[in-house]
Amino acid sequence: MGGDAVGMSTVPEVILARFLGLRVAAISTITNMAAGMSDEQISHEHTKAMAPLGAAKLEQVLRHFLRTQA
Repeated sequence: MGGDAVGMSTVPEVILARFLGLRVAAISTITNMAAGMSDEQISHEHTKAMAPLGAAKLEQVLRHFLRTQA
């Protein structure tokens, strides 16, 4: 599938999970561009407002995937 993004905690969590012998799959919802990458004003309030929108889109993707894989 491929994709490029930098998350705040995904890599350390994956490293720890692999160290513990767990298999890992990661899905991230991007809420904004990094500071300085756009004219967008970044704030915690903005991130909290955008997260549910990303969650709703992710839910649609997962539901579609699960329906087509059954």
